[in-house]
Amino acid sequence: MSKKITRSHTSIIDAAKPLIKAGEKTSLVTKMSLGIIKHIGTGKPSLKFHPITGGIKAVVRGNTTIQELYFYTQETDTIMKILKDSFPLSN
Repeated sequence: MSKKITRSHTSIIDAAKPLIKAGEKTSLVTKMSLGIIKHIGTGKPSLKFHPITGGIKAVVRGNTTIQELYFYTQETDTIMKILKDSFPLSN
């Protein structure tokens, strides 16, 4: 586990793993926090972003689960592009 990831929750859904790897690789992300995993009905993987104080929240939907990831950065537009490019499951 990266030093950038907070230790309160350490499980990552498969659909979110490419985003975590991308966040670990860039120096523009200072910290990442993993949200809880919710089981939902079957659906299509997707990725959505929401602004937060100090960064962005990424909502990642896998085939049957959803997870919120928090990326702390001052370069939100750049990080959103990096994360979107690393997410192969969306359209």
